[in-house]
Amino acid sequence: MNRESQGRMTRVCRQMGYRCLITLSIVVLVMSMDCLAGNSGGMEYYKMISTVEYSGEGQFRDQTETSYSVDKEVFANDRVRYSFIMSDPNTATSRKASSDFSFVIDKKTGLMSAAGRDLAFWAQINNASVKSLDKVTKDYIGKTWKQTVDLSSVSDSPINDISFTLTAIDVRTRAFGNMIAVRALSEPFFVTIDKGPLRCRINSVYLFDQEVDNVYLSISVFVGDTDARGVKENLRHEVATYRTDSSGRPLDLSDVGKDFEALVAKVGLRRDSLQIVNEVDLPKWVHEKGVSVAQVASICTGAVSEGAMNPSSLVSTVQAKTLGTQVYGAGGAAAGGSVFAKLVSGFGWNLPTLAIVGTAIAVPIIVSQDDDGHDYP
Repeated sequence: MNRESQGRMTRVCRQMGYRCLITLSIVVLVMSMDCLAGNSGGMEYYKMISTVEYSGEGQFRDQTETSYSVDKEVFANDRVRYSFIMSDPNTATSRKASSDFSFVIDKKTGLMSAAGRDLAFWAQINNASVKSLDKVTKDYIGKTWKQTVDLSSVSDSPINDISFTLTAIDVRTRAFGNMIAVRALSEPFFVTIDKGPLRCRINSVYLFDQEVDNVYLSISVFVGDTDARGVKENLRHEVATYRTDSSGRPLDLSDVGKDFEALVAKVGLRRDSLQIVNEVDLPKWVHEKGVSVAQVASICTGAVSEGAMNPSSLVSTVQAKTLGTQVYGAGGAAAGGSVFAKLVSGFGWNLPTLAIVGTAIAVPIIVSQDDDGHDYP
């Protein structure tokens, strides 16, 4: 700008007086607020299959399938707000529902903040898990390591600590390039129910992008066993979550390879669903303790798999929330195939452990056994 132009602007501003100053102030304020408000990081789409099974004096089974989307809003202070739309975006009824929720993660610290009783509690579990981490997943590719989550600082946690053995491998795909797969196998941990202990384990596999900024697939199996009431009882929660496009079609993960298949094999998905011979309601201990244990364990396994708490929380928090709905509220249906069977034939999608050519389905791997032939978990 030359001196003549500057002179003209000065005369205009003098003529306009405070109006010019106010206008400029408003412009600056709007620009500042825009920076503080954050920028949308784009919508992500997921599908989840969750099955709850109980066997003891009778049987109980509930299965639900959920499509949901996540909107990521990035703020200037390295905080990210994740807003969850818990309805199918491709249906006419995909308006805001009472089940929608959101939370904020500080990317510098990895800590979560959330409102509401359940979310606030899960945020405490998230934060305790993150603070326990002493290893970063990206530093351990091709290795196996141990990790313990200390939850003693969370007053209402049903678990004091959980220890995991983790294995991370490189996965190469045509569609997404290099990816990272992480398997977490927990050591047995115990909680007290009624008159005795509940023996628990949780196993999972997460598939991330190379930077561990996005999660593409999660498979998790929680098992709790007890004979405290004089009969053998088993609580089982199997859940698979995977990324889709905006139309609900699964993303192509058909070529992740046999190393990934072997990783999934030890998670322990069962091939068939529980047969209902004598249908019963869930016992009191499941409502009072079992569900909470499974929810907490799910969040912990997500944290240790990622080595932080960012993309994994987009899956583990929804898994915990859905499990509560299945047990405490109006869940899904008792009928239906196992999670394994759903992933094989329900979607026309090649789960990494399957080879689907035309209408022929080959299942080369995924067994619910450990190397010693015992049931796993």
